[in-house]
Amino acid sequence: MKNIFWYICLAVLGVSIAAYAIYIKRNKYKVSTLLVFYLFSGSLAWIGEFLVLGLFNSYAYKTGVFSNPWAQNLLGHLLLNTTLYPATATVMVAFSFRYGWIFFVAAFFTFIEYLFVKQGLYVHHWWRYYMTIITVVGILSFYSKWFSEMNKKRYGLIRSITFYFVAMIIIHIPSPILLLLEKQHYQISLVNRLFVDLYLSSIVIIFFYHLIESILLVLFTCILKKWYWKMLPFIISITVQSILARMGILIMKNGWNLLYTLIIYEIFIAAFILVEKYTLKPDLN
Repeated sequence: MKNIFWYICLAVLGVSIAAYAIYIKRNKYKVSTLLVFYLFSGSLAWIGEFLVLGLFNSYAYKTGVFSNPWAQNLLGHLLLNTTLYPATATVMVAFSFRYGWIFFVAAFFTFIEYLFVKQGLYVHHWWRYYMTIITVVGILSFYSKWFSEMNKKRYGLIRSITFYFVAMIIIHIPSPILLLLEKQHYQISLVNRLFVDLYLSSIVIIFFYHLIESILLVLFTCILKKWYWKMLPFIISITVQSILARMGILIMKNGWNLLYTLIIYEIFIAAFILVEKYTLKPDLN
């Protein structure tokens, strides 16, 4: 049985428990608020994974689907950090679970990690089990406080920061998928020399770009409220991606072309604008 089966099982488990929690708590919290929090926590998981795995090579996923180790890492990251981890965070805040449950979840995740290591589904480099416990306890404690503030203060800095991370995961998610499908990648000679592997260097390039683009997206949608400001993210995205393609930084292959890339990125930008428009709105008394 391929390793990927067990990753899919965890992903399905994550989506299932998140759907259950959102359904059960739909009368206490707005469904849209819980969904936004799911994206927010997923984005933090992505950024944390980028730092710990991508930049510091702390461990490795063994999904068994690709021969390239960084393609395997990317697939494992997509499956777990888009499902299990944000789902767990959503369940914890939806049911207002406190430190007893937080420590239980940390122990459970560490046990799953131990099983994956023993079965060859996951490999530690410099990462250790106690780091998992500390990370899970710390991040779930933070999520509990952030969700409380986010739900009460649906305006100002809290809302803008929340939507920054939401923007990041929404506009970035096409990049690793297109990369794994071998439709496109990004290359800069200096970055390629530093990180060597095509999958890793491509993600490093576009990840840093999307960190910047997310700031502009939040500025033009959450802060500057006039409708015409919302046109600028589309113009910026089209312009930058076109320039990257002309400069040979964005490379397309296997029948893919720039138009397809632009359409996909503009759809995801539009999706974020709609999410921002209809969620986390202040209650009108």
